[in-house]
Amino acid sequence: MKLVDSISFPGSKLVGGMKSGTGDDRYAFDEAAGWACVIDGATDVGPVRIFSAAESDAARYAEIFAAEIVAGPADAREIPQAWFARLLPRIRKAVEREVKIPLKDAPRSSHPTAAATWVRVKNGRIESATLGDSIAIVRTPAGEVTVLGESSKPADEQKRAQTVMAGTLEDRLKWLQDVRAIHNTANGYWVFGVQPEAAAHIVYQSTDAPAGTQALVMTDGYYRLVSPYGRYTDAQLIEAVIARGLGELMRELRSLEASPEDDAKIGRFKTSDDATALLLEV
Repeated sequence: MKLVDSISFPGSKLVGGMKSGTGDDRYAFDEAAGWACVIDGATDVGPVRIFSAAESDAARYAEIFAAEIVAGPADAREIPQAWFARLLPRIRKAVEREVKIPLKDAPRSSHPTAAATWVRVKNGRIESATLGDSIAIVRTPAGEVTVLGESSKPADEQKRAQTVMAGTLEDRLKWLQDVRAIHNTANGYWVFGVQPEAAAHIVYQSTDAPAGTQALVMTDGYYRLVSPYGRYTDAQLIEAVIARGLGELMRELRSLEASPEDDAKIGRFKTSDDATALLLEV
């Protein structure tokens, strides 16, 4: 697998204004082993920070996630389900080694989480594993397009944001904290976090990937070009990226995110989101 193009840009802060650091997205890949992963750390909303030295808890969790993938990648003979069952406890232990507040004592709304999509080329197919609203679009040389991940998730968040963003900043933060507190519980929804049992909720998919197949793997910030903006369909987005490059489409994306006044109408918690994408070729 070849990495054709990559991009990762920070977005705006939850309270407005652009971030000054690298943002909360990270990615990792190994061309020789044929795998890649995008990771979207969930914006800090809890009342306390749990990492002592980091740009944000979200960024540090995404870094830990990426580091653990690189340090202990899936064995070529191993099915993704078995590997993630091993990986998630390792991620929790890595987090526990760094936190300044024991996880058992920290508010659940301060526990770090992330959406992520991992892909691997194996036996003429692309395998994927996703939790959250990150997405992969696969296009074969014959023009067949398959979406891996749960493409309804970005639209679901848009609907929630349209309601929540109509309130005050205090109301928004309270809502976000309440939702974060029930992540990875029966009352909430499942994402990658410090709960190893999340492995049982990962969405596993696969699709044919003959030589020349290309895959666009991205966080929901980049997928905004499809949802909510509707500038492209899934098929059109990967075609545009192949033809024009990730950078040109990133500039188009940011041109749509100039006005905070449109946040509630459009349905976005932040005017511009961290956006990361990888273009891969089999």
